[in-house]
Amino acid sequence: MDIDELKERINRIRKEIGQDVSTTPRIKWIKDGDVLIICGYSRSDKSMLIGPGGWISGKLSEEIGKPVTVIESTEEVVSELKLLESLNVIEKLLKKATGQNKDILEFFRDYIQNKRKTIDKDITVAVSYSGGSDSTATLYLLKEMGFNVVALTYYPSDIIVPKRTRSIIQNVITKLSIPHEYISGDISTIVEGALEGRYHPCGRCHKHMEEVIIEATKKRGISAIAFGDLLPTGAGTISIKNRMIRINLPSLLALKKKDMKYLSGRIVGYESPGFGCPLLKEVHRLHPSKKYFTAHRVLREVRAGILESNEGLVSLRSIFRFEGD
Repeated sequence: MDIDELKERINRIRKEIGQDVSTTPRIKWIKDGDVLIICGYSRSDKSMLIGPGGWISGKLSEEIGKPVTVIESTEEVVSELKLLESLNVIEKLLKKATGQNKDILEFFRDYIQNKRKTIDKDITVAVSYSGGSDSTATLYLLKEMGFNVVALTYYPSDIIVPKRTRSIIQNVITKLSIPHEYISGDISTIVEGALEGRYHPCGRCHKHMEEVIIEATKKRGISAIAFGDLLPTGAGTISIKNRMIRINLPSLLALKKKDMKYLSGRIVGYESPGFGCPLLKEVHRLHPSKKYFTAHRVLREVRAGILESNEGLVSLRSIFRFEGD
């Protein structure tokens, strides 16, 4: 599909849903692959291409039979700058890296520069796997890249990883044929303090979970671990500590939440476990003021440009909804 044909389709769809077509969106470029990516010149162009409630991009997606992603030119620039930061960090680490760490760094340098898409070494990477779309997409990507992937899920109790999430995890690891283990641990002190309202649980829980998973990775003789974190930039995207390489894959590749949802959605039958674990929901119920701290975590992703404002609104609504809404 070329830009002229795309403009005709979009104008027709806009007319069909009753949009004012006296002003038409400007399109800078399109990339028509597994996903149709449309780049508008400005925020206004992007809004017109997406349409109210995503109707226009949604109807276009239905017509062409594949996902549609709309960005604006400033997003393109920000993404390019983030990738340059990632490359700078990789080059600095390569000056001292040896062995497997060097192989991994060289691969991601080439991957970002579109020089190769799969690794030609026998390398195992552990993934901290929660069942959410970010860590699921991380599993999927690493598998596609040719790494030997092992999924490790921290499971202290059902209050963190409930039965439904475990069912989602089982489906994913079965479909991807990935070895998986649940790693036990004691989170009772964090749970107790959170339920008493002394603090918001997410920060403490995330830090504790990382420590447990990293230690479990070491015990299994694996010296590379990946997380599905989107927010880190620069030196936070990839690092080496005590000879273990840590990869925050989505941030290293400058991916966004919508990219993670698309990639995880490529696994047949995948469904997201939704926003927040049972502990967080119970904390919200007992201590409603803690909802504002949760909202702040959502807004950080919106400010960073990795979460669309309409996606952020959906998350905020789920946080502040009335009981029974």
